[in-house]
Amino acid sequence: MFDDATEPLDRLNLPVESALSRQVFRKIRQWIREGRLKEGDLLPSERELAKVFETSRVPVREALKVLEFMGIAERVAGKGVYLRRISVGNLISNIDFLLMSSAQNLMDLFEARECLEIQAARLAAARRTEIDLSDIKEALEAMEQNLTAAAVPLGVSMDFHAAVIAASHNMVLGELSLYLADWLRLARDQFLELSKVHERGMSDHRAIYEAIRESDGERAAQAMRTHLTRTRTVIEDALKAQLDSREGGAR
Repeated sequence: MFDDATEPLDRLNLPVESALSRQVFRKIRQWIREGRLKEGDLLPSERELAKVFETSRVPVREALKVLEFMGIAERVAGKGVYLRRISVGNLISNIDFLLMSSAQNLMDLFEARECLEIQAARLAAARRTEIDLSDIKEALEAMEQNLTAAAVPLGVSMDFHAAVIAASHNMVLGELSLYLADWLRLARDQFLELSKVHERGMSDHRAIYEAIRESDGERAAQAMRTHLTRTRTVIEDALKAQLDSREGGAR
């Protein structure tokens, strides 16, 4: 009756109550991918879908709830369930796909950040406008102005990274980076007391800006890689020190 699932929903914190409803959900998702269902389409009624899937209405109802939960569908009173415009934002914001329960999750987030921002820097060097460059420079200057006591507030550094990502002119990278930044902020607050960027990080940011200004994509990507690798090392050292401190206190 159903195709084999290729992506187990068990890993996602979705309100699906039975294996059958998971299969219904995946089949509807397949229809969307194939273009058989499009934005604005009215989905068949629960009764009609139950007949198509040769099942009761209960798993169909559960599958439709998941679509609504993910922001893919919207129920209109008296009319039925319609497909909404599917965006990266509403998918990521509604799927609790990363639970901030371990330090490993924090490192996984940083690895994902590296993948996104290294490519964003490369694209920014190729696509940036003069306005983009001005925004990046303004963020860099704000960091330099705040460089007191050899440290810069982390929020100012995040503004620089946001300006680089915006200069990539890639909507998906922008959406992903926005939500990833929120998760990183939550994770950092939970596990670390890091709140500032030091002079060594400032030199990294200057190198990124210069490479983007000169439209050198590979140099921009390498400068971003160097910076994020350095940041990851700082995070790893902080986590290790925190773990050692806890183990020492337990003895």
